[in-house]
Amino acid sequence: MNFIETLLITDKINNLKYHNERMNKTREYFFGEKSLNLENFIEIKNNKRVRVVYNKDILKVEYFDLKPREFKNFKIIHSDMEYNFKYENRDELNKLKVKGFDEVIIVKDGYVCDTTISNLAFWNGQEWHTPKNPLLKGTKRAELLENGFLKEKDIRVEEIKNYKKFAMLNAIIGFYEVGVGKVEF
Repeated sequence: MNFIETLLITDKINNLKYHNERMNKTREYFFGEKSLNLENFIEIKNNKRVRVVYNKDILKVEYFDLKPREFKNFKIIHSDMEYNFKYENRDELNKLKVKGFDEVIIVKDGYVCDTTISNLAFWNGQEWHTPKNPLLKGTKRAELLENGFLKEKDIRVEEIKNYKKFAMLNAIIGFYEVGVGKVEF
């Protein structure tokens, strides 16, 4: 079983602390391995997306050009999938995508979780809320929670309409704001 970390390099490795923490928790859980530092395996190449494949060891490091993406329309889908670790195999996540939509918002047991590629945050006019129980605890989410920008909250699917806007967040797209009116229930 292999896992991945997807990192952004600008002039440095962004969110390195959080990527190392998640990777090493995964390695400890599955393989009982001691910590590695991704910095020792990644070459600084400005403005690249880096994909690190690993299990107990680092297996492969790949570099890709950054390609801007737009997300305009979202479909709410319900799923009971578990995705506590960032697996290399994304088949189960990819099956959730809906043709004609840029992305899906995954709802589990009535509560908003994530999209297939990002965590979520919702703006109520005063503060940003992120689902308390995402499918995967992302590194950008961890950073924004630690610095107080985000607050964790259980968000029921019907409460989405009460928010003024929402954002997708991950290591590559950063904090990408979207309007709530772009969600199809």
